[in-house]
This record gives sequence, C-alpha cells and structure tokens, in this order.
Amino acid sequence: MDSTSRLPLPNAEVSTPSRRRLTDAEGNVRFPWPEEGAISIRVRQLGFRYADRTLHRGSSRTATEDTVVVALAPAVFALPQVVTQAEARCRGVQSPASVALSNATMELLRFGAEQYNSFRATYPFHVSLVRRTVRSAVFKGPRTEEAAEFAESESYGDPYLPGMVIVRTRVGYYVPVLFVSALADSAFWARHCFVAKGVESREGRRVIRLDFTPSRGVREVEWEGSAWVDSAASVLRRVDFHLVNVRDPHGPRRFEGYTTFATPSPYIAVPDSTVAWWWTESEPSPSDDRYTADVLQFLTMRELAFQAGTPPAGH
Repeated sequence: MDSTSRLPLPNAEVSTPSRRRLTDAEGNVRFPWPEEGAISIRVRQLGFRYADRTLHRGSSRTATEDTVVVALAPAVFALPQVVTQAEARCRGVQSPASVALSNATMELLRFGAEQYNSFRATYPFHVSLVRRTVRSAVFKGPRTEEAAEFAESESYGDPYLPGMVIVRTRVGYYVPVLFVSALADSAFWARHCFVAKGVESREGRRVIRLDFTPSRGVREVEWEGSAWVDSAASVLRRVDFHLVNVRDPHGPRRFEGYTTFATPSPYIAVPDSTVAWWWTESEPSPSDDRYTADVLQFLTMRELAFQAGTPPAGH
C-alpha cells in the first residue's frame, strides 16, 4: 500500500529469489511458503522507495502467520542505486545534479520496461492496429493506404538491433521503430548518452525530458531523440526520435517521428500510437514552402484485448 494515502498499489512488483509477480487491484500477491519457513521479498513500484523484507513462519503446524502488509513511501526516483562513471564517449559535461537526475530517469525507464515485460507475461493480450500511410507526389500521388494489423503481446513491438536500425529486405528496407523495451536495453544504453534536461510542462503534465544521442565512435545509422517521463506517475508518456548518420543513397534521406503511450493498467505504459515521416528523395530546405515528407505514416492501437485474466483498471 501507499504509506501516505493507505491505498493499495496495483501492479507493484514483488520478487523472491526465484519468482517475480505483480500485485492485483487490491495490492495483493501470493507466494507459497518455502519448506524452511523463511522467504525474502523485494517490493518495488514506480515513484516509491523499494522495500526489502525477510519473513519467517513458525515451525508449528498451527502457525497461521501468513500475511504481511508492506507500506511503500512515495519518493520520486527512489530506485536501486546505479553507480556510473563519466566516459569520454559522451560529449559535454553535466553538473552533479544533472547526472543524478539523468541516472534516476534512466532507471525509471529500465524499471518501467521490466514492469511492462512482467505485465504482458501475467496478462497476455492481443492488439488490433490500424496503419495509415499517406504518400506524396513522389510516388505518383498523393494517395492514402489503410490496413489492419494484429499482434500478440509477446511479439508486439520491434526489438532494438545495434547496427541494424535500417533493415534491408528483398524489396527495399524498413525501420524498426523504437519500442518501450528498447530504451531499457543494455545494448541501446551502450551506444547512447543520456542527459536529463529537467522538468517541463507538456500537454498539461509535468514531465522530465531525457535526451539521448549516439555516443562517440558510433558511425552507423542510429537513433537520437527525447523520452518524456511523467514526474508524478513516473511512467513513460512520449518518445520523439529521428535518425542520424544517414548516408545510404538507397535508404531514407531523413526519418523522424514520435510514439505516445497509454496506461491500460496503473503504472504500465503501453505504446498507443506512432507517427513517422520520412524523405526518400533529396530533402528540401526547412525554409522551402514545399517542406513536406515523401511518406507520412500513422500506426494507431484500435483495441487491446486481454486473453488471460483482467488486470487492474487504468486509463
């Protein structure tokens, strides 16, 4: 429960050395007692201090002590400490306060991705999407195409593949768009530098802006952009992205876009819609009145249907 409001905390992660589970709508979760009668647990939730407990049960057959209440204290970014070192691979010098905020926000992204993975394993779902593509006159247009798509929770979203941001196919190429788990992928972290720009107001919410750029030495096509984390709910709200180091004459000249996130269950961020636009021919000047992308694409979630169990309700 929340130690301040005394309200239950749904989707809190409770883990033992061998199991990891999420609390239900009433904040409850169950684990079997080990034969030795002792169990160590860690309880975590975004925006709260984590808690460690070692529980002991009496050896008597009549022992009935089988419930413990854990009250988590609200504390922004109070997650397990991560020690980092300043590296020459990242440009610029951050102040100690900026470094602390950057590290804490990165930890929120990592933990949020972990919670999402636990959530979709606990409550597998089916996603219905609509992809709408608008092509400009470059493609003998303009013309609009619309198609329905479907995905299961375990395969929903593109994986991050270092050095393969643009994937070649027999008929051309495609660009795997950044997904929620990519921002917490160790491979993504190894190739990027992160800088928190502070708290801003966006769409009526106070959010932390975390910029990411390719680190020095990365010369392949890579992602650059900003992640926006809700400073109150500690969940990911939006990711803006664009490609850098684009030099392939057979690929896009420029590619950019953004993804917004919904919370179908408390503290769980799921991609809701992605908008991307790109140029395949020579890129016009931003001052040109014809500054229009060759292709504009919308990928929107139409329905998310849970297949096993009903998670705590979100919004």
